[in-house]
Amino acid sequence: MKKVLFFILLALTLAQESAWARKELLDQVIAVVNDEPITQSELDILLRPLYDQYREEYRGEELIVKLNEARQKLLNQLIEDKLVYQEAVNQKVEIDTAEVDKAVGEFKKRFKNEIEMDAALRDQGLTLTDLKERFRRQAMIRQLHSQEIRSKVIVSPKEIEEFYQKNPEKFASREKIKTRSITVKKSYEAREKGLTDEAAKEKIAGIRLKISAGEDFAALAKKNSEDVHSDKGGLSDWIERGSMIPVIDEVIFKLKLGEISEIIETPMGYHLFRVEEREQGSQKKLEEVRDQILDELYRRKSEDRFYDWMQDLKKNSYISIR
Repeated sequence: MKKVLFFILLALTLAQESAWARKELLDQVIAVVNDEPITQSELDILLRPLYDQYREEYRGEELIVKLNEARQKLLNQLIEDKLVYQEAVNQKVEIDTAEVDKAVGEFKKRFKNEIEMDAALRDQGLTLTDLKERFRRQAMIRQLHSQEIRSKVIVSPKEIEEFYQKNPEKFASREKIKTRSITVKKSYEAREKGLTDEAAKEKIAGIRLKISAGEDFAALAKKNSEDVHSDKGGLSDWIERGSMIPVIDEVIFKLKLGEISEIIETPMGYHLFRVEEREQGSQKKLEEVRDQILDELYRRKSEDRFYDWMQDLKKNSYISIR
């Protein structure tokens, strides 16, 4: 049954792809919000760019699952936009025509000429009049959202301070170092079976002796290392404490500047490290992150308020999904 369903969904997907390839948009009503329909063409306009993207990233059943998830999210977004627009109409929200004209002007700037713009609009199943109406509705939605959400969300200084005190890890930078490293990989068989590779171990031991005798670490890394940093003489980018596998992390953060580690064995091979630079971790002060916390709390409270407001709108509306 699962296989049958898969092939049915795949056939539907291919049929949809064929329709888009012919640039045909269906006018089937897929939902009704109070007395206003949502058509397949409205959803397809939003879904088509995602479909093209997902087709490159996914295949088969995974493609179908991802497209279905996207379809549900976009349909819900269309329903919510309809509800907010309808509420804006009920509240007699007015939009300055200059705001719509400005949006149209910005849209026109994306194209070399009107012929190119008209072609892009036709590709989306739109006319310039449709576009202006879309921008007008979007402006009404934004204005009502501002009235009902943004203007009513307040974040107090006390809330900012409490968030800072309760989440110190968010505002702390970890200790970090730059190292030079040399890696000698184990043989394929040793890596696959978890064995010691005596030849590789002997080679890196010899390299360590050369460094101890005064030979240049960077030159030896360029010549012998088998990791991604070899071209730079083994020099790494900044490494934060805790970002490496434990067997390496525990060793390198105990090293002093210029100190060379003992040989470290990992499943991949054998490694040497030398610390080149170090920056101690620090805790940012409240005043340094006050605006960051304000933005974070404002976003969270706005999302919560919007959710509650939207639930009220939905409870008092007729919504039918077909």
